[in-house]
Amino acid sequence: MAGDERESLGREDARSRRILNFGHTTAHALEALTEFRRFRHGEAVGFGMLVAGELSKNLGMLSAEELELLREAVRACGSLPRADDLDPNRLLAAMKGDKKSVAGQVKWVLLEKVGRARIVDGRELDSRILKNALRDGLRKL
Repeated sequence: MAGDERESLGREDARSRRILNFGHTTAHALEALTEFRRFRHGEAVGFGMLVAGELSKNLGMLSAEELELLREAVRACGSLPRADDLDPNRLLAAMKGDKKSVAGQVKWVLLEKVGRARIVDGRELDSRILKNALRDGLRKL
């Protein structure tokens, strides 16, 4: 592979290794907010994938059918603990402090379709759309 862990932070094309962080933006916030006690890493990433999928759908990037395929894939991996009781504002604050954010701005790995990711700068996202995606993505499957 052409890129490595030292890949430029500015690289955002479809072949960037940064797409491997799909689901991790929310996952790291979930882990931090619950002091690494409620979620296994994979469970947190599963929720993160669902949040990113909801956000992708809300932005008109991902169809409802593709989002349902993503939900089915996460469900196939097993049940998830409760997450819908967490405060979206506290999650957003934790995301801004994540090591992968750039100058306090989250770089979201979103989906154009299952298997095709796109990196979106958090500054482009309306907070209402983001909070809705958090609410919907964190509900029990």
